[in-house]
Amino acid sequence: MKAFLLVFEPEVGTQQEVKAVVEQSKKVKTWRYDMPNSFYLISTSSAKELAEDLRTSLPNGRFIVTGIDEYWGWNNSDTWYLLKHKKLKPKAETPKTL
Repeated sequence: MKAFLLVFEPEVGTQQEVKAVVEQSKKVKTWRYDMPNSFYLISTSSAKELAEDLRTSLPNGRFIVTGIDEYWGWNNSDTWYLLKHKKLKPKAETPKTL
C-alpha cells in the first residue's frame, strides 16, 4: 500500500463531487480529507493509474496525484495515522454504561 495526495482545482468539482468519485474508485483502498481541494488516498496502484482512473469520472480541470514518500507539517492525528499505517485510525470505543 502507498499513500498519495490528490490536489485539484475547483473546475474539477466540489469536495463532495470528488469524494463521490474517490469512494467509487476500485483503485482507492481508503481515503480521507481535512483540507479543501485535497484528498489523501491509499492504494496499491501507481500515481499514473490513480490519475487515469479518476480522470474518467472527473474530465474537467486540473489535478495532480503524487506519492507521499516523506512528509512533515501540521495536521491532525487521524491524517498522520493514515499516512503512517496506510489505513484509517480505529474509532475509540464508547464506554459501556451499566
